[in-house]
Amino acid sequence: MNETLDVKIEERVAWLTLNRPDKLNALTPETMHELRRFCTEADDDEDICAVVLRGAGERAFCAGMDLAWSEQLTKRERVEQGRLGEKTFSMLERLSVPVIAAVHGYAVGGGLELALAADFIVASENAKMGLVEITLSARPPYRPKMTEDGDPDQPEFGGSAPGWGGVKRLPRRIGKARAKELLFTGARIDAHRALALGLVNDVYPDDEFDKRVGELAERIAAMNRYNLRLVKELVDNEYDWIEPHPS
Repeated sequence: MNETLDVKIEERVAWLTLNRPDKLNALTPETMHELRRFCTEADDDEDICAVVLRGAGERAFCAGMDLAWSEQLTKRERVEQGRLGEKTFSMLERLSVPVIAAVHGYAVGGGLELALAADFIVASENAKMGLVEITLSARPPYRPKMTEDGDPDQPEFGGSAPGWGGVKRLPRRIGKARAKELLFTGARIDAHRALALGLVNDVYPDDEFDKRVGELAERIAAMNRYNLRLVKELVDNEYDWIEPHPS
C-alpha cells in the first residue's frame, strides 16, 4: 500500500501523484521506495502508455527532500540517501513509456531533480523552480531561514551539491552555461523564465492546467505503446533507425 504516492490509471495514462500536500510533497525514504515499486510494476504494464507525475495540493509539485529526514541522517546514511535518490530517479528516467512532469507551485531542490527525470516538463503559470541547495550554506541575505542554525548537508570539509542527478540532467536540458548560472546562484525562477531557458516545454494558465495536462497525456497515450517505447529508446540512446525490423 502506498503511503506517500497516489496512483490512478485512466485511459492508458498513469496519474502518479506525490501525496503529502501538508509537507509540500517533500520526499521521504518511503516515497523513494514507492516510486521504485511503481517503476518496476509500470514498465511492463501494457495498460500504461504514458505517465503524468504531479503533486497534490495547491502549493507545490515537490519541495525537495523532507527536512526531518535530512536532519536525522548519520554521515553514513547521508551517503546512502544520495545513492537512493539517484538510483530511484534513474529508474523513472528509464521507464519505457513517456513520463510528463506536471509542475505547479514549488519545484525546488530534489523536487526539480525529480521533474528533470521525466521526459519533459510542463508548468503552471504559478510554478517556481530551482536547484537551491547551494544557498543553504550561503552568506546572508541569500541563506534561507530554515538553515540559519546550520546546513545539515554541508560537510565540515569538502563541498556539497545537488545529489539526485540535477547536476547532469539540468545541463542536458538547458545547456551548461545556463545550468551553471542557476546552480551557482541557487536562483528560483518563474515559469516563463523556465520556458525561455528550455527547462519546460510549455506554460499553461493556472485555471486550465489540469485540463491541458490531461489533453496532452491523452494524446500521447493514444499512440501505439510499442512505437512510444521505440521512439524513446532511439532518442535517449541517440540511435539511428535505418530500417524496420522484419516481421
